[in-house]
Amino acid sequence: MKAWAIAIAVSCLAAMPIMARDKPASSPMPPEPHWQFSDIDANRIAWSCSGKGKPTVILIAGLGLSAQGTFGRIYRTYDGPGRLCLYDRAGMGKSTFADPKTRTLGQLADELHDLSRANGWGHAVLVPHSFGGFIARAYAQKYPDAVSGILFLDVAQEDYLPRLKADMDARDWGIMEQLLAWNVRTFHEDYVQGQEAVRGMTLKPGLPITVLTRGLPYTAIKAAGISDKGMDAYEKEHRALPARVAALSRNSEHRVAPHSAHLFDETDPGLVIDEIKRLIGRLPKQ
Repeated sequence: MKAWAIAIAVSCLAAMPIMARDKPASSPMPPEPHWQFSDIDANRIAWSCSGKGKPTVILIAGLGLSAQGTFGRIYRTYDGPGRLCLYDRAGMGKSTFADPKTRTLGQLADELHDLSRANGWGHAVLVPHSFGGFIARAYAQKYPDAVSGILFLDVAQEDYLPRLKADMDARDWGIMEQLLAWNVRTFHEDYVQGQEAVRGMTLKPGLPITVLTRGLPYTAIKAAGISDKGMDAYEKEHRALPARVAALSRNSEHRVAPHSAHLFDETDPGLVIDEIKRLIGRLPKQ
């Protein structure tokens, strides 16, 4: 099973319908961004920004994924408003990791805060994908004045794994545990610690958020040996939980792209760009 497939297998969810435009998933990967580097906690963190003005929009990759692999097409084709930024967490993509070890969700949020402060990314719109949703929520909880809005892209939700464990038989759940352990060993990011850390976290009252989730089943996980019954449970919980993410704010919108897969950057980057623009249009006037 490919590493990227394992990395994103544990955090796919779903919600309510919206039409998405068809985009060829096989289109070539865009050129690398123009990377710059900041020294954060002894690590050399790679980042890149395009555009100018306000707000700053920060793209946050999923578990074990580089920023380029998660957002490359979105980053290259974004046409404003504001400044679009992406970064690789320590040990991912172009960033170094001086002392590779598993970090807490709070430490991942602090890394983003230190990088934002070093580069003037305040009052940002966050666009997290998958596990990145936990990071965005932890960041918004700890640094509420630094966040103007959040676009959640097929993000993880803290009740997903507990519900899967209850739904799956012992064999399928054992495979899920192996995938989770592989991610910790390989990328030093702990999904389970993240899910427990966000329990009870709140967002600033009235924070504008959008929850956008994939409509296509995530079938790559079958390559790990999950049974058809296990896949049914996987997809059932995928559809059940995004409303709980939307409920984090009373100023939320919640949609599903029925023709988009977990990696929106491959199947419909234009839809994500449109949603960023819509969310910016809902922000309070500065």
